[in-house]
Amino acid sequence: MKWTIQELVKLENINNKYEGTIDFSSKIEGTDIVGITPVQVAGEFEIYDNSEFVFFSDIKCEIVMECALTLKEVIVPLEFSVEDTFSIYEDENNFTIEGITIDLLPIIWSNILLEKPMRVVSEDADEEFEYSNTETKKTQNAFANLRPHGH
Repeated sequence: MKWTIQELVKLENINNKYEGTIDFSSKIEGTDIVGITPVQVAGEFEIYDNSEFVFFSDIKCEIVMECALTLKEVIVPLEFSVEDTFSIYEDENNFTIEGITIDLLPIIWSNILLEKPMRVVSEDADEEFEYSNTETKKTQNAFANLRPHGH
């Protein structure tokens, strides 16, 4: 999913659609993602004034994360759409095109990291996870051991 600007300009009126399957399994190290299926990406692009390239992408995959309570692996389906704009001009709302190529792969990976949940809990976590702090303890009055004033 990498094109030169010239390729995109040529393709715009012929076929402005793209699709592919990407393997991001080598990128999960150092994240809280334990596994990831091949990512399906499909979309189309538009060009404005030969300086702005807008990509409309549909991204679909499944990631595996550990349950926050039991550390069991939980499959998390992700399916979302994004719009990413690349521009030859520096702008805080767009990605700046450096050189003559546009590479969607790092942008797709960042979108997956943004879309994934912060934490997951497996469906049966409540049954498996023992709440060690929920034993009923006698509540003590915090002032019970204080001596009366004046002694």
